[in-house]
Amino acid sequence: MIKIIQNLTIEKIAMHGYGLGFAENKAVFVPFTVPGDIVDVNIRLEKKDIIFGSAVKILKSSEDRIEPDCSAFGGDHACGGCDWLMTSYQTQLNWKTDLIKQTFHPLNLNDKVKSTVSSPVPHYYRNKSFLPAGQNEDGLYFGIYEKYSHNVIPHKKCLLQPAVMDEILAEITLFAHQVKLEPYNEKTHNGILRHVGIRINKEQDEILLVLVTKGSKFPFTKQFIRTMTVRFPQIKGIIQNINPSIGNVILGEKDKILFGSPFLNDVSNGVKIRLHYKSFLQINSATTEIMYSYLMDNLTADDVVLDAFCGIGSIGLYLAAKVKQVHGIEEVAEAISDAEYNQELNKIGNASFHLGKVEDLLPALIQKHKFSAVVLDPPRKGVDTDSLLSVAEHKIPQILYVSCNPMTLVRDIKILIEKGYKVKEITPFDMFPQTWHIETVVKLYL
Repeated sequence: MIKIIQNLTIEKIAMHGYGLGFAENKAVFVPFTVPGDIVDVNIRLEKKDIIFGSAVKILKSSEDRIEPDCSAFGGDHACGGCDWLMTSYQTQLNWKTDLIKQTFHPLNLNDKVKSTVSSPVPHYYRNKSFLPAGQNEDGLYFGIYEKYSHNVIPHKKCLLQPAVMDEILAEITLFAHQVKLEPYNEKTHNGILRHVGIRINKEQDEILLVLVTKGSKFPFTKQFIRTMTVRFPQIKGIIQNINPSIGNVILGEKDKILFGSPFLNDVSNGVKIRLHYKSFLQINSATTEIMYSYLMDNLTADDVVLDAFCGIGSIGLYLAAKVKQVHGIEEVAEAISDAEYNQELNKIGNASFHLGKVEDLLPALIQKHKFSAVVLDPPRKGVDTDSLLSVAEHKIPQILYVSCNPMTLVRDIKILIEKGYKVKEITPFDMFPQTWHIETVVKLYL
């Protein structure tokens, strides 16, 4: 029997973008709601102290609620790409600032949190998207997974990615219908096409197209290449990535270059970069440039910088123009190859890059070089404790910690504070407009 909570007032925004209200002495988390909304809620999951539900009826709309410009947004079967299309961009920025303040409240650091830095492009900002393939009565289609599900929600226009990406997906869909190309089915492990990935540079004059398939065969390959490159001459490479595994990992270990090159050329803060299709780059180029400038403003010409989790070297090579020396660590071989290529491309002589895991290489590098600053830009899981302790043990005077996960960020900052570091300021950057996700830079010093 469906249980309904009636007349729930949404009081605040919580992590993961939920609206939060209280009923039956429990916290009630409801997606796609706005503080000030009064809603009837269908309970989907109930635990001892919390309830997760969905709004079945909005009885009174918040003054901050607006009509979302997307047919796939909201409701029981919503696209999982956006969280906050139902409110203004300025309201989203305010929410993100509040979320970071909530996160750091246990450390009594609320007063260190600055206002969230806005994105110059709050829509159509993504420079990379991987879209899963689904199937309906009309055949193959592309979309984005429903929240907390692998149900593919179709869309023809996405407010997060450039229009040319939608056009490419539409062309691939048409081709798939013509040649009867079957999408991969997770339940039966049958079918061919799992995902399509698209990477695009800032000027949108170079595109990489990635076809993720279950097996090595892709039918009508020559016809596909001809169709796509004639329609989209900015495509510089078409890569077939082969992923036969059962599970939700997008990319497999093997690939084939069907056309052109697996590399994309771009420019970030004046630094020329070559990017392999597997390499990491921040998803929002415009916000990235603002954030990198912030990092540089906090360094001096005498600084020797350790750039941990350096990726393709985009941070380190930019900082190298100002500082004395940069050493980068990265465990992805393709990214290190890009970093070294980019170093030569930009004729930068004061940067070095090291292939390996941060936890393996960091202690020795710290002993060898007298670092005055370290930039930490880890994946969502954060930095391992031993690496943090190595930084603290060697008393590196300044840490600039860049994080896309507030929960692991506050965990790691707590460790550094316990080892003597002080937090100067905490600055959120809106790398992911229309979503609850937040990029944050914490400046620490001894």
